[in-house]
Amino acid sequence: MDSMKDLMRKRSAKPKPNKHLHSPAHVLADEITAAFGERKLFARYLGVILRTGEPKARAIFRTIQQDGAKEPGKLFMFLCSKSQTEKGAAPDAADAGAPKP
Repeated sequence: MDSMKDLMRKRSAKPKPNKHLHSPAHVLADEITAAFGERKLFARYLGVILRTGEPKARAIFRTIQQDGAKEPGKLFMFLCSKSQTEKGAAPDAADAGAPKP
């Protein structure tokens, strides 16, 4: 049986933060890939999160977790692409200086 000191030491030990997760988007991509069981697709999820925006992607992720979808990865990609089309296309950098008719 464990002594009281051992139990307290286990309980108070903080998990080491991953030094590779240096932005909120990276942390969210890590959470999503762990929840969906798709660890090898970290870069894909990170790219989608960066294009969609971290707050919107987090809201979509919460919705999918609550609904309990059969294929959460596909649903996440679909909802993120849908939110990007609703947001509209970003203006090109080349058109930034051109006068608008």
